[in-house]
Amino acid sequence: MLEQGRLGTRQLATLTFMMVIGDMMLIYPSVITSYAKQNSWICALIGIPLGMGLMAMFLKLGNMNPGKNLVQITRKHLGFWPGTFFSCFYLFFFLIGTSTHTREIGDFMTSQIFQYTPIRIITLMFVITIGWGAYKGLETMGRTSELLLPIVIVFILVLSFCLLPKVDISNLKPVTDTDTVSIMQGILVSIIYPVGETIPILMILPYTARQAHRTRDVIVAAGLGNLMLAMLVTISLLVLGAFLTQHSIYASFILSQKISIGGFFERIEAIMATSWLISTYFKAMIYLFAFMVGIAELFKLKQYRVLLLPACMLVFGMANVVAPNLTFIVITIVPYWVDWDTTLGILLPGILLLVMIFKKRKKSISN
Repeated sequence: MLEQGRLGTRQLATLTFMMVIGDMMLIYPSVITSYAKQNSWICALIGIPLGMGLMAMFLKLGNMNPGKNLVQITRKHLGFWPGTFFSCFYLFFFLIGTSTHTREIGDFMTSQIFQYTPIRIITLMFVITIGWGAYKGLETMGRTSELLLPIVIVFILVLSFCLLPKVDISNLKPVTDTDTVSIMQGILVSIIYPVGETIPILMILPYTARQAHRTRDVIVAAGLGNLMLAMLVTISLLVLGAFLTQHSIYASFILSQKISIGGFFERIEAIMATSWLISTYFKAMIYLFAFMVGIAELFKLKQYRVLLLPACMLVFGMANVVAPNLTFIVITIVPYWVDWDTTLGILLPGILLLVMIFKKRKKSISN
């Protein structure tokens, strides 16, 4: 096995929750509202059970191939070369995902907090951090996520409850003003962005202890993560309205600046930034781990840690060239990212699952 550490069910669930929340905590309200406008909270709520269904499909793929990661699964069921070609799509996705999350961190920190710090310094520090986490192994990632998870959850709850005095119900009206196509696009975003991007879970499932309720706990964790995001979307609409939510890239960060209770509990946006950094850190780290393990499996290496330095250098370089600026990401990348996520998060795993079921039935009939 490429990884000697083992995750428990609780650690796998916390990592799943972190991946669902991930970078979505800041940008999700803006992205989904750009499609469904004031009805985006409805789309976010509908996306919770559908996202749990998508997570169940990922786990079904993993459970039908115990002890095998995504690269091994595709090679087993599609053949060596088709499976290798299929795997390369995902490895490229993991690399671009890690680079994009790193770039998001750099853009956010240099535009909102450290405005005079060069973005390459921020991205370099982030890459070193996720590289160190990936080097320490999967078990360390799981235990660390258990320690830091309460910070993320508590802050989302504090943000939601402290903004209740500023809620304006009229911001959700009119309900019937959005067309059906926009609603469907909003629902797709609510599924594919938070849960579809957890496809790297298929690279860490083989290193998870098969304990009771593993499938149930991971699906519930995905549902809770999506529920937290739905809460952020709803509170953002109620406080900022659809127009400001759509056009504020970091809507949750702006929300945290509006908290003022008794003239002393205010200016907590630094805590918001910290909780977002934590969740994005784990998502980027899992993507980097999945990329290295996938490459090691593809070329039959004995361990993945030898790839750490070149992988980190590649991520650092890609983070600097993946987009020239924040405006390019919002206008050019985000609309097409939905299609990419849909292909790699729903279509290809669905096709792979159908192939596995077909081959299983064909084998049972022939026997």
